Amino acid sequence: MQSADTRVAEPVRAEPSPNGAAAASPSAAARVPHIKQLTGIRALAALWVLLFHFRPELIEAFGFLYPLIPLMNVGYLGVDLFFVLSGFILTFTHLDRMVVGWGPRKIVAFLWLRISRIWPVMMVMLLAWGLYLAFLATWTNDGGFHYALQPGRFLAHVFLVQAWTTAHHDWNPIDWSLSAEWMAYIAFTVLVVLLAKFRTQLSDRALVSLALLAVLPLVLVGIGFQDGSDLMWDGDKIVEGIVPLRVLTEFVGGAIVAVLVLRHGLTARLPWFLRPTVVLAVILVAIYVIHLNDPAVRVRFAVDWRINGHLMWGATETVLVVPLFLLLIGSLAVSGRDVTARFLSTRVLVWGGKVSFALYLVHWLLLDLMRRLLTSWGLVDEPSAWEFRLFVIAGIVGSFVAGHLLHHRVEEPCQRAMRKMLPRSIKV
Repeated sequence: MQSADTRVAEPVRAEPSPNGAAAASPSAAARVPHIKQLTGIRALAALWVLLFHFRPELIEAFGFLYPLIPLMNVGYLGVDLFFVLSGFILTFTHLDRMVVGWGPRKIVAFLWLRISRIWPVMMVMLLAWGLYLAFLATWTNDGGFHYALQPGRFLAHVFLVQAWTTAHHDWNPIDWSLSAEWMAYIAFTVLVVLLAKFRTQLSDRALVSLALLAVLPLVLVGIGFQDGSDLMWDGDKIVEGIVPLRVLTEFVGGAIVAVLVLRHGLTARLPWFLRPTVVLAVILVAIYVIHLNDPAVRVRFAVDWRINGHLMWGATETVLVVPLFLLLIGSLAVSGRDVTARFLSTRVLVWGGKVSFALYLVHWLLLDLMRRLLTSWGLVDEPSAWEFRLFVIAGIVGSFVAGHLLHHRVEEPCQRAMRKMLPRSIKV
């Protein structure tokens, strides 16, 4: 959670051009509207990933959550939703300002703005994981923790290239998606020129076709994965090339959808069957239908992992919903009055969207700590005990509290400080 900046710029209205898109001038491009529902959906994406990671303990402790198992089993798709959303938001926010006077200064400024958004929180959590692993290495004298503290891998995280190879997750195991996003940001500095051409020269039908073709390779590859592979793993190995394929296809798909929205404006009218509530319902139905009718059960490690008879592996064919993410994001952007859009625009979900990046980066540390405490207290085999349930609740609530503090104490002030470092001569 992914995982990158999906916040739209300042909440000031854009001046539309005659065709409904924002005027392609620096002054108009600087005034990008704040689409609250796209901030709110970040909260749902981050929560989806969190529930995916916490699901074994949640299901063991709270049986009433059984109906949500199919949804939680594929919570890794929240990262894919982030990638699509990131491509949409960056294109919607930066396309006009990047193409006007495009060149090295614009590229440097754009990349610095992206770094100011993701790097400070990533570094804080990287150091937090280092302290945590160092403590475990000393406390347990386990060589595995010593191995995890490799300086070369630390530097790979610092430079955001840790996911560009097939190395295992290390240090902070979930910041791989930031490395993937960084790859997409670099690609965007060149892709933006092509997107501007698409906006003026391609028909709507061609843009829709291109968006679908962009994510098709991931869908085709993803269908061949094992169930429970998280679209990353072949057994205990990361599939070579899957990270760039996953992020670039989804990012580009979201970017092309943004071009469509820029062309028609945020007040474009959609038929009822393309509105967010309907699209979201179709996504949910598809997830449950695929779970119940998995055409090819190929469970990871050949392990039939069940909790109280419920299969805990997500069906790999659920990757089919990724193209629907494109439609969901695009329809949300232009359907502010839809019931789902209004729900996502509520204060609680907008807050959740703002802290979602920090929440995503911190929750695995709280999860790992919770599991170690459950083991040390001898509660692993007693999920019905009230102490077990309190630990699970504390782990989740602690994740939100830590995410809130990271957002306000690290993310926002560091982002403001780093933005001020840019010379006026190269500001976007």
